[in-house]
Amino acid sequence: MSRTTISSIASLALAFVVITSIPARAEDCPPPVFSPNASPYGASYEAWAARYLQWTMAFPATANPAADTAPPEADQPRGVWFLPSVTGNRTVTRTMTVPAHTPLFLAALTIRVNNTECPTDTEYTVDELFELAREQWATALETRVTIDGVDVADLEDPQTTPYLVETGPFAITLADHDNQLAANGLTCVPDGVTLEPNVARGVFLMVRPLSIGQHTIRIRGVAGPPEAPAFVKDVTYEIEVVRSPYAH
Repeated sequence: MSRTTISSIASLALAFVVITSIPARAEDCPPPVFSPNASPYGASYEAWAARYLQWTMAFPATANPAADTAPPEADQPRGVWFLPSVTGNRTVTRTMTVPAHTPLFLAALTIRVNNTECPTDTEYTVDELFELAREQWATALETRVTIDGVDVADLEDPQTTPYLVETGPFAITLADHDNQLAANGLTCVPDGVTLEPNVARGVFLMVRPLSIGQHTIRIRGVAGPPEAPAFVKDVTYEIEVVRSPYAH
């Protein structure tokens, strides 16, 4: 082989190495969350929000991830995992292990309304329940989500964000023991009962699967009078994404 030919091959190899080492441009990477107009994994944001709230309310108070009486990995559905919210006004940090290729659905702030009351239920129509949810949502002051230190865009105003979702009517089934409503004062509500209709209004996000390794997601929601907010939720997730033990 001639020196000229060898030199040309070496130059081509060097060029190939240089070209393939160029990192992907930021504009070529998908955003970390799905668009609010999307239907990720076969369902709309509205449908995912209802599933999230059904999952949330199915836990007993004595083993509830939102109250930190159960780990956040507890009873996660197959495919999409849910990040538990918090009960009451609390600032918490949680650690969580998530399988690779798993999207995460979360609520920055949400309000759920139904007719359940003690000792006698109310009799609002679905339209009236929606109106009550909208009135309560008017107190929402702040929604913020950061993923690995970067704010998710367009969440600044919870009243106008495109991630504001209104969903319903849908049913929820309470735990068959120590149901959350009874534990929170509605002692007339029996265990295992299905309550409907429910309607909800809130800011929800579907996060694309995170890369293998360590990640941090912080979720903050504030509601109530600006001078003295009645509700402040601030939860940080320290997440380790790991390969599935069944991967080959």
